[in-house]
Amino acid sequence: MLDFLKNKKESEKILIGVGISAFIILLGSLILKYISNQEEPFLGHTFYILIGTSLIAIGALGIILLLKYYSDFKRREKRKALKRRKHRITFLKKQNQK
Repeated sequence: MLDFLKNKKESEKILIGVGISAFIILLGSLILKYISNQEEPFLGHTFYILIGTSLIAIGALGIILLLKYYSDFKRREKRKALKRRKHRITFLKKQNQK
């Protein structure tokens, strides 16, 4: 799995991470809405409520951190490009030799 992510661009990696986080949020909401509302769940209502809300919180935190990382990455790329433009290599013109 890690070899699969090594060959991707940063934006593609972040999209994959956001997709995984969205899946975690969806799983947490399913647990919270359907399993915790059953008549007699296996481990009790409280367990499934805690698991569902914690999965939703973890997924939301993952999305927030990935978006922050992406904005910081873009900012670093712009800063690097600006530094490269400032420090261009300029060659001196050759003087006519007699």
